Amino acid sequence: MKAQTKKQAADKFQIVTDKIVQLMEQGVKPWVKPWHSVPYGNLISGHTYRGINPLLCAIDMMTYDYEQPYFIGFSQASEMGWKVRKGSKSTWLRWGGTVCKETKLEDGSTEKEFFGTAKWLQVFNIACLDDSEADRKVSEHLKSVSGSNPDSRRMDAESFIQTQKATVKHLGDVACYSPSSDAIAMPKFEDFTSAATYYATLIHELTHWTGHSSRCDRDLSGRFGSQSYAFEELIAELGAAFVCNELGIESEIENHASYLDNWLQALKGDNKAFFKAASAAQKASTFLMTNAGLIEQAEAA
Repeated sequence: MKAQTKKQAADKFQIVTDKIVQLMEQGVKPWVKPWHSVPYGNLISGHTYRGINPLLCAIDMMTYDYEQPYFIGFSQASEMGWKVRKGSKSTWLRWGGTVCKETKLEDGSTEKEFFGTAKWLQVFNIACLDDSEADRKVSEHLKSVSGSNPDSRRMDAESFIQTQKATVKHLGDVACYSPSSDAIAMPKFEDFTSAATYYATLIHELTHWTGHSSRCDRDLSGRFGSQSYAFEELIAELGAAFVCNELGIESEIENHASYLDNWLQALKGDNKAFFKAASAAQKASTFLMTNAGLIEQAEAA
């Protein structure tokens, strides 16, 4: 594959940012899944997308009115004997990895240097496939996904929370994380309108909790109403969306309109602002999911 120039890579950032801004100006948060709890992923391989990629899928699903969260590569479609409908819009996914450079030293030993690398890849939503077999495969896959009572406690979510060993106090009617006491305050489970809202809210606060200096070490000093405060809120909401995508929890959390205004201002001034927040959110969600044993330390994509 031909290496992308910096200009081409920058264009991808701008394309995605423009879509996000357009959706947010309509009052839509593109990282919140509006339908069922099946995670975004590759239909053929069964790979569940992680990091920023579920967001990139969600943005295009809302932009192009796709109904199912399954995607497929062009070559995969060809191998299956399927055709991608002419004129279909691809979804750009961003993949990261590590490259090792080995250098022979004068004493005969080998020095290894590791460099982070990232590239953009194209996939297509199954709505772009011109083949009836796609519907059958999706139907069979959905049958294998068991649903849960949205108002019952979920053992997988409870286990995820307990493995973090965070101090969570259920009292009052406010959900917040206090950096000074390194503790989370939450209303009681039964005070929430649904189990999904409870877990999404607590995971949002756990994402803030990862910002402590002993964990992911983010700046948590921003005051309410400031851009730094809103930026941390964006990190927490994206981080919660990443984790909820992994656990299959609908991650709708209401936020003040002022946050949307601040986020929009930052996005319009810097086409990488969203990606900076998403990068920090991915580190936070990786920290939480590693604690819970959902992924290995080396996994980050």
